[in-house]
This record gives sequence, C-alpha cells and structure tokens, in this order.
Amino acid sequence: MLLVFFIIGLYFAGYIEAGKNQGLAGGAIVLGYGVMFGGIAFVASFFIAHFLEIKKIKFINWALLVLLLATYGYTHYKFNQRKTEHKVEDESYQNTTPTETAEPATANSVMQLTKPFRKGDMGVGFFKPNFYEHPTLYFYGNVNLEKGLLEHMPQDSLVMGKNQYGDFTSTYAPPYLLPEYMKLDYGLFYFKTLGVSHDMVLIEINKQDGQTAYLSKSKGDLLLWPEFLMGVNSIKILDQTQQVKIKPLDHAGDVAQQYTFLKPLLVKDQWMQVALQDSRLKTVGTGWICWQKNGALLISFDFLS
Repeated sequence: MLLVFFIIGLYFAGYIEAGKNQGLAGGAIVLGYGVMFGGIAFVASFFIAHFLEIKKIKFINWALLVLLLATYGYTHYKFNQRKTEHKVEDESYQNTTPTETAEPATANSVMQLTKPFRKGDMGVGFFKPNFYEHPTLYFYGNVNLEKGLLEHMPQDSLVMGKNQYGDFTSTYAPPYLLPEYMKLDYGLFYFKTLGVSHDMVLIEINKQDGQTAYLSKSKGDLLLWPEFLMGVNSIKILDQTQQVKIKPLDHAGDVAQQYTFLKPLLVKDQWMQVALQDSRLKTVGTGWICWQKNGALLISFDFLS
C-alpha cells in the first residue's frame, strides 16, 4: 500500500508539473510528493486495519498490487515507445545534406554545428526562447530602434504547444524557420544572435539563407558566446593541426596527455581552458585551445555527448 501511494505521489507531481523550472531541486520536489502520499497511506493503514475485516484488507492489497503492476506496465510501454520514436527521429535527420531551398524545421530536428561559421558571421552569441512562460514568439521585420517594442507590429510568429509526452512541439511555425539548433525533446532551441538593442535582439531566423528578424529580448535568455560555450557538453577542434596548449599562447608547448573529450572550463578572449576527459568522462588533465580567431569559429560543439 505504501509503495503504491508513493508512486501515485510521483505521478501526481508529474501531472501538476511540480518540478518544472526548478533545476536540480525539481527531483527532490517530485520525491517529496511521493513521500507525502506514502505518509498519508501509512497513517490511513492504521484506521483501515482497525475498522475493516481481514478479508477486505486482503482484497484491497490484491487490488493495489494489480494497480501497481498495471502502472509499471503502462510506464514501461510508454518509455519504450518514446525511445523508439526518438531513435527514428535521430536517424531520419542524420547525414542530411542541405538543399538550396530551406525546409521548415520540425519540432525535434537536430541542428548541430559541424563546420565553422563564415568569417565575421559568428554574431554575438545565441538567444534561447523561454517557451514555458512565452509559448508564442513574435517576429518583427523593419524596426525603428529608437521606438519601443510595443510601437511595432509583428510580421510572423512561432506558436508552441506540448505533445503527449510533455515535450514542446510547434503548432504553427513559419515555413522559413530554420534556427541554429533545435531538438525540443531535449530542451534545445537556439537562434544565432547578430545584434542586441535595448529591448530587442536581432536573430538569424534561417541559418541556411541568412534571413533575419527581431525578437523581444524579454521572451528568453540572451547567451553571449562565453556563457553559451559554458553550457555545451563537449567541444571538438576543427583544425586537426591545432594542438591543446599548456598556456593560452600561440608559442606555448603542446599538452602530451591523451584524451577523448574536451569540456569547456573558462573562456578568456580567443582562448578557452578545457578539461581533458577520457572515454569514461574522467578528467585526466587541463589545457588551452584557441576557439575563435578573426571572427572565425575554430571548434564544433555538442550538447548531448
């Protein structure tokens, strides 16, 4: 009985989104609901044992066992179904070659940087919309930067909803929408930012043809390059001739330590301090790499591995 109500508490917390936007505290909040429901069941069990016959108590226990097994079976089925869908989506977008005409981005397409931006085309960073608080994102065209945002009329919009798994998905998107990165089931959605004004950001709305638009700066988070790079999981050096240095200097010695992954630690001008990690993600050393030079990006990066 206690276990069943503990699980019911977890499901209830998920239903009311108790841990949403709570960061690392989200898991503890959800667990707290499970403990609370389990505690209620523990207290109620004394009254049940006192007032009900043994036969009825056994029947209740068998009913709860069936409910527990049914809940586990349903959860396991939905997990496998979602895992299969993610695998199909990832395979369908793997090794995709861009065409001259940009196709509209689907909700879970993976946009991953595998080559450097054109020289001088890096922009100032990225803009990550906050779809939890602002599910509708308005795009503005020709704006007068001396006027406020409310004095302009939007030219188009992106409307987000949620699918059966609770992931964001687009209910309406412009046909030309192609952001720099998008995989909504992992919470990834980034526009490259080309400029920043008092209350607006100039973003690249289509990474393929360079089409731009303005957004309200209050509808998300502006991440300049150093802050953005601190949020990626790992990076790779694009130029195979570039070595990890022991100091942030071109003439510094090379790091001899072997590594599998590079994890960003600190951005200092055009240099980045990185942690050298082995295949088990254990840090085996540190070093410095040149991540950009003269407006050209010298690294690629990955959010997921």
